Amino acid sequence: MTIKLLAASAALLLMGAAPQAHAQMPTWSAEQGEVWKFVQQSWVDDVAQNGKWPAEYADPQMVTWSAEFAAPRGKDATVRWTKFQNSQGKVLQYELAPQSISLSGNTAVVTYALTIVAQRGTDKPDWGKEAIVETLVRSGGGWKFLSSTSFSLEK
Repeated sequence: MTIKLLAASAALLLMGAAPQAHAQMPTWSAEQGEVWKFVQQSWVDDVAQNGKWPAEYADPQMVTWSAEFAAPRGKDATVRWTKFQNSQGKVLQYELAPQSISLSGNTAVVTYALTIVAQRGTDKPDWGKEAIVETLVRSGGGWKFLSSTSFSLEK
C-alpha cells in the first residue's frame, strides 16, 4: 500500500512539474498553411461585410449548399444571397476550428467547425455551430473556392 501511495504521489508531482500542453494548430505543410490563411481571410472579409466575400474568393464555377437553402447555388446566387443576408444582420463573434486540409495537385479540401453568434436588428443574438467542408482550386497563383457546404452541429 505504501509503495502505491508513494508511486501515486510521485506521478502527481511529476505531472504538476511537467510543461503544460495547449491545443495548437495541427502541423501543416507551408501549402496547407497557405490554404488555411485564405479560408481565414475569407471569414474576415465576410464578417466585415465589405463586398469581397464571396465575389473575390469564388471560382466562376463555385457551388454552395447549406441548410438554409433547398438546393445548391452557383456563384452569382451566392453573391446575391450574401448581400441580402448582410442587409439583415451582422456577425458579433465567430471562431473557426480547423479539422483537416487535404491537398492533391491544385485541389484542397478543407474541413472545419464554426461557432458563430449573429444578430438581426435588435433581436437576441443567435448562437450557432456548424461543420463546413470546402473545396478550393489553385488558379492564377492563388486559391479560389470551388464548393462549400455546411451542416448544423446543433442537437
